[in-house]
Amino acid sequence: MMEEARSSTTIATPASSGDPEIQFDQNEDRGRPHSWKNGKGFRVALLTPYSGGNLGDAAIQDALIANLRVRLPEVQFSGITLNCENFVNQHGTEAFALCASSGLFYGMSRQCSGNQSQKRGSPAGIGTIKRALKILPGSHLASRVWREFNHCRNGLRFLRGHDLLIVSGGGQLDEEWGGGWGHPFALFKWAMLARMAKVPWVFASVGACKAASATSRFFLSRALRRAHYRSYRDVNSRNIAAALFAPASADAVVPDMAFSLPASAQASSAGLRALAEGRKIIAVSPITYAKPQNWPHEDAAVYERYLTQLANALSQLIAQDYFIVMVWSARADKETISDLLARLSDAAKKRSSSHIHIPLITKWRDFYSFVADADFLIASRLHSTILGFVARKPTIAISFDAKVDWVMQDLEQTEYLLHIRDFTSEDVLTRVEEMKVQNSAITEYLGTHKKNNQALFASQYDALAELVLAHRGARR
Repeated sequence: MMEEARSSTTIATPASSGDPEIQFDQNEDRGRPHSWKNGKGFRVALLTPYSGGNLGDAAIQDALIANLRVRLPEVQFSGITLNCENFVNQHGTEAFALCASSGLFYGMSRQCSGNQSQKRGSPAGIGTIKRALKILPGSHLASRVWREFNHCRNGLRFLRGHDLLIVSGGGQLDEEWGGGWGHPFALFKWAMLARMAKVPWVFASVGACKAASATSRFFLSRALRRAHYRSYRDVNSRNIAAALFAPASADAVVPDMAFSLPASAQASSAGLRALAEGRKIIAVSPITYAKPQNWPHEDAAVYERYLTQLANALSQLIAQDYFIVMVWSARADKETISDLLARLSDAAKKRSSSHIHIPLITKWRDFYSFVADADFLIASRLHSTILGFVARKPTIAISFDAKVDWVMQDLEQTEYLLHIRDFTSEDVLTRVEEMKVQNSAITEYLGTHKKNNQALFASQYDALAELVLAHRGARR
């Protein structure tokens, strides 16, 4: 059974301009260990299969960083990720490659400048061994073994000196992208390295998706077993984890960390109201699901049907004088926006210059600001949906996966849940009309939901901070 740190929690509720969100007061010290006032010298590593293209993953990292800094103000963050340059630019001070070898749909997007193998010399004789491996029969396998050995050796060096390694949110218990030897193996490897480096290893608000193969189940079960703390973003993810490692059934359920983004981190208005000139605004965030060469499981018919039905709905909404803003929370979906607009009716295309806005989006705050200015959101990706709820927007989710269903269930929004394989344009139009009537009630409920979850988030962030403090104390 895992060891779960606990502490008393103090939450401040400052007055705000109608926003019911509870925020942590960085000047509030009551109920916290005195040492939380000074996080100087602490180092925390965040492990995420994030390359910079998924804005939801970026929001999770920012939420975790902001909340831990309330407790450990001078803590430094490192990334173990698929794009080290992006992590350093956006979130932390250094980064290390998550994996040694790349496969289809899973691999490093850029070379890690923080990879210690580039900075340290190799022990005597290593170069000779490496050259010998290249000329042996089965040299491809030998080369991969060498890369893994070198990656582990340097990864262990990287971890030493850290006080905590967090598997930081997202759908990380998953084999969809890269198979069992993709992220499940990476989690297993880093769990073992953390043990060797004597650094606490935790899972915080992670999601579980597909873990069907024996290889994935082996790696994931052992990664879970080694954790000092575990929590899952929903009950269904915990159930999947418990099927991998039975004691996980007693672990905490703490919602996706994007829900804990402090108000101070959220973006201001994008100025859409001026563009809309009094019209109702609908933000639309499509997905590239099943598109050939863009998704692990290709289905051109499903992708085409999705585009056709959604384009029909948008064409009719434009005819009703709605203003449409096209947004994306994953870079791959930018092409889907083009595919979708190409299928609008001729009449809608003629009115597109006055009825459709395609903004520049580079960060999750851009996505958030445009959605916050809208009246309603139509989304398909999980974090498009979640960020819409963070902004307290009535949302129609055209779900491609059970994880989207689960968040709609958790927020009691299933009457606005559609499914990508069978929804129709009329379903979308009907839900828009229903949301117009229920707008105020939905907005109020979403605000209350955010407020009610703050104690859960506070307890989790307290526990993570205490693990950092306990590890530092043990090192002295």
